Amino acid sequence: MHEGRVRMAKVTENVQAILKPILAKKGFDLWDVLYEKQDSDFVLRVLVDRVDGEINMDDLVMLTEVISDELDMITPDPFPQAYLLDVSSPGADRELQQPGNFVWAVGKFIEVILNNPVAGLEKFTGQLVSFLDDKLTIDVALKTKHQLIEIDLDNIQKANLSVSQDRILTTEEDYEWARHKLVHISTYQKINGRKEFLGELNNFTPEDLIITDESNDELLIPRRAVAQARQSNDF
Repeated sequence: MHEGRVRMAKVTENVQAILKPILAKKGFDLWDVLYEKQDSDFVLRVLVDRVDGEINMDDLVMLTEVISDELDMITPDPFPQAYLLDVSSPGADRELQQPGNFVWAVGKFIEVILNNPVAGLEKFTGQLVSFLDDKLTIDVALKTKHQLIEIDLDNIQKANLSVSQDRILTTEEDYEWARHKLVHISTYQKINGRKEFLGELNNFTPEDLIITDESNDELLIPRRAVAQARQSNDF
C-alpha cells in the first residue's frame, strides 16, 4: 500500500514538472495534479486556472487536448496503467494545499481547520495577510476587533478559499477599503424602523456611515449604533 502511494506521488510530481512551464506560457496556472483511483479506474485530475481573468469551458476543452498530447510524449511512460484524464477548474472554493496555493491566496479570505487550536480557535475564516517560511499570518475578526494569528503550515488540517469573502469592518482603514463597496450593517437599535441595512458605502466620518440602500435611498447611520459592519458580496 505504501509503495503504491509513493508511486502515485511520483506520477503527480512528474506531471506537474512537465505541465507547469507549458501552461504558464499559454497564460494558465497549474493549480494541482491529483492521481487517484475511482472505483476500478485511475483518474488523473489536472486543475488549471487562468493567470488573468476567469477560465471558461472553451479553455478547458483546448487545454484537455494540449495536456493529453504532452502526457503522451512523456518517456518512459510514468503511468502504471490506463487512466482517465479530467481537466477542470479548481473552483471558487478551491482547496489550498501546496505552498504555491497559499502564496497565490495572500490578500484573499480563506477558511481554515486546524489540527491543534491556536488562540482558542480550531476553525475560522480570515484574510491571509502573508505566507512566509511555511507560516501563515491571518487577520481574524474576533468580537468586532481584528487579531493577527500565526499558523504553521503543518498545523493545517484543511484550508479553502472562502466563497463569501466577507470582511468585518472595524478600523478606519477597513472603512476606507470598503468605500463604494457593498456593505451589510446591523445596529443595536432601530433606525427608521430597521436594524439591518444593505447598501453601498458612499462615505464615512468619525460619527456616521453614509450608504445608499437597496431602494436607492441615502441613509446616515450613527457609528455608535453599529453592532457590526461587514463588506459583503451577497446582494
